[in-house]
Amino acid sequence: MITINFYPESDKPEFTKAALEYSEIWKTDGQKIHQAIESVSGLKFTTKVINAVTFEGFSYSIPLRLRSSYTYSHKEATLIHELCHRLMIDNYFYIFDTTNLSEDIHKIIDLILFDLWVNILGEKSANESKDKEISYGEPAYKNAWEWALSFDKDARKTKFNELTAKYSNHPKAQARVGQH
Repeated sequence: MITINFYPESDKPEFTKAALEYSEIWKTDGQKIHQAIESVSGLKFTTKVINAVTFEGFSYSIPLRLRSSYTYSHKEATLIHELCHRLMIDNYFYIFDTTNLSEDIHKIIDLILFDLWVNILGEKSANESKDKEISYGEPAYKNAWEWALSFDKDARKTKFNELTAKYSNHPKAQARVGQH
């Protein structure tokens, strides 16, 4: 299982509190989250240790930065979302056409993310988290969610597998990772 260390960006109380909450989430549900992501995706994490920073801003996967002001439930949903990005990086995903890169990446992630959220957080929280992401106002999120949820659960899994076969373990991604 991945070890995730959570650190506040500074000594602001809200960052410190968020680091403790994310840490509690990982301590309580980390193994379940890790196993669910690998099981649903059919992929494996290769990263063993991640250092995460809590701050106020958009969450991001590398470096792992997590928004402090989210509710406890949405903190867990966000952590799962960002770990799905890390899974893609660990498996050398490479999107050939970068015109709509954010949307295309989120289409792939959203094919499994909603079902992961349902399995881990329950359907109510999954819907709330999806709606929260759509409310960010970023067209890529809205478009990706609409596209992914236009498929039923079985079709989402099939489509995810098709895109995984197409985009994972790509030599260009391996070379890019090797350069850093």
